[in-house]
Amino acid sequence: MTAIDLQAKAKQLVKVRCEAGISRAIADSFIIGQRNLIRLSRQPAVITGVLVFPIVFLTAFLLAFERSMSAQNIDYIQYLVPIITLQAMFFTAMNSASNLAGDIDTGMLQRCRAMPISRAAVLGGLLIAYLARAIVTIAILLPVAYLYGFRFQAGVLSAIGYVLLTLFFTTVAVTGYSLLALGLKKPDLVQSLVIVPYAPFLLLSSGFSPAENFPNWLQPFVIAQPVSHIAAALRALASGEPLLIPLLWSIGWLIVLLFGFGFTAIWLYRRIS
Repeated sequence: MTAIDLQAKAKQLVKVRCEAGISRAIADSFIIGQRNLIRLSRQPAVITGVLVFPIVFLTAFLLAFERSMSAQNIDYIQYLVPIITLQAMFFTAMNSASNLAGDIDTGMLQRCRAMPISRAAVLGGLLIAYLARAIVTIAILLPVAYLYGFRFQAGVLSAIGYVLLTLFFTTVAVTGYSLLALGLKKPDLVQSLVIVPYAPFLLLSSGFSPAENFPNWLQPFVIAQPVSHIAAALRALASGEPLLIPLLWSIGWLIVLLFGFGFTAIWLYRRIS
């Protein structure tokens, strides 16, 4: 084989392994996602988080507050399951931040940057793996909630919409938590701070209790923040309540956050040396 033939062969290989393009990004993301799924399957804490935590929180809150919520004419199992679903997605996103920080700390992310793969593959693979985990969590949580009396009263389409909106929220949460990992880089530091976004947005929402049960000075934040709107949309999908306004608010919040988190994550990824 002549030098010209070798050069032509090299150009062909470079063209095949081009980093740009949607098809290249999707293919590489699935490869990285498969690697992340294998790693998740080997972590006992992840399995516990998927199988146990959502059911424990659902049971605990139902036992603690069902009677008081019944006094307010609230069917608490219908009210509670959406926010427990979002809580489980928060836990999923927290774990994604810890694992991404681990990849940065061990040099795995730098190796990916040095390889001829799409720049989007690392974050894309992270999303694929943790959306798969989210689906498994939903598949476990909802049947247990059904045993407790939870129902999709608006039919099958509402159940599909419930799952799709939950996965959209998961996508935004994982993307947002990736900022924490890309910014802090140290697994121990990330694990100590993942609770910071969780506490105000989940606990200070109308997911566990109606906004009027909060102090007057706190109610504007509780009503306006995105988790309250998303929980309301999930509740409407499950119970057949008016859907349009909470759904529009939810999708609007999620789109804005996804673009903001996504562009910032790409910028931080490019700055990692």
